[in-house]
Amino acid sequence: MATVRLRQLLAALAVTLSMVLLSAGPAFATAIRVEAPRDTVFQGSVTPFKGTLQGKKTTKNTALGALVTASRTKPFKIGLQYNDSFGAGWAGFFLDSITGIAGTSSAFWAVKVDQKLTSVGIGAAVVTPSSKVLIYYTTFDPVTFATKPTLGITASDRKVKGGGSVTFSVKAYDDAGTATTAGGAWVWVNGVASKADSNGDVTVRLSEGRYSVRATATGTIRSKSMWVQAG
Repeated sequence: MATVRLRQLLAALAVTLSMVLLSAGPAFATAIRVEAPRDTVFQGSVTPFKGTLQGKKTTKNTALGALVTASRTKPFKIGLQYNDSFGAGWAGFFLDSITGIAGTSSAFWAVKVDQKLTSVGIGAAVVTPSSKVLIYYTTFDPVTFATKPTLGITASDRKVKGGGSVTFSVKAYDDAGTATTAGGAWVWVNGVASKADSNGDVTVRLSEGRYSVRATATGTIRSKSMWVQAG
């Protein structure tokens, strides 16, 4: 009887644990990409850090929290400065450097969420699981203060048969998140470049294999890297 009772208790515990895990839902994660002048520092999805930095605490999911987690995952160094005139708590943080690359009188680390330049500091920029955070080192127009356009790339298919064709489309986004076609951009497929047409499109035929794809253009911030499978 004791053995039967123990089995019943273990079974009940297993059911309860399963219900708890199901009710908890998936872990919070948001996409983040960090673009330095010469290379991509980080690209992936992370759970934003929440807690205390330099004596300042937050319980919100922010772009800064995502950057902190990314920097601890790879890892890479970030430099933060604080000015309480920008706001209390994490709102007062501003990004001074990444991987030792610091801002200057003509360049700085900018932050976009969903291709739109944030109107608040990185520590006050709240993110959701669907957010796409982009942190990029950019010069700016001395008159309008506009940063460099940031590129986005999409594919007509992410998985095709070997020998099939995929059309890649490239757009450039301004600080407001407004998209324009990136005619003449370069689309790199496993390191081989093809020039996009005036609509920002380029069609490539792929033999069997897995391909890394990204886009670049003079005077812009490179796109994310994406994967396409053929075969």
